[in-house]
Amino acid sequence: MAFFNNRHEKQSQSAQDSFETWKLTASGVVQGVGFRWSVLNLANKMGLTGNVCNNSDQTVTITLQTSLDHVNQFIKELPQNVSPYAKISTIKKEKLANVAKMHGFHVLY
Repeated sequence: MAFFNNRHEKQSQSAQDSFETWKLTASGVVQGVGFRWSVLNLANKMGLTGNVCNNSDQTVTITLQTSLDHVNQFIKELPQNVSPYAKISTIKKEKLANVAKMHGFHVLY
């Protein structure tokens, strides 16, 4: 039984190490224009997990759990996949540490 437990622990640890958490902060005309729903649709299309929420300073925070390559691809595709009323001025990218694994992609209120 000890062999099974050790093997299972190693697999769990490996799965936990296989994702990174990234915080994107989008500014511009990104609130009240369907931007969060556009983000949700693109994240689902790309199979990404995380969430999106409005901030009090009129920016939007997008949290993604994926590789840096997928984050960069998301940032590249986002402007072509937002509602026609949204206009992204900037997207800041920051890697976060010690974030619990997320499941699915959600719009937060």
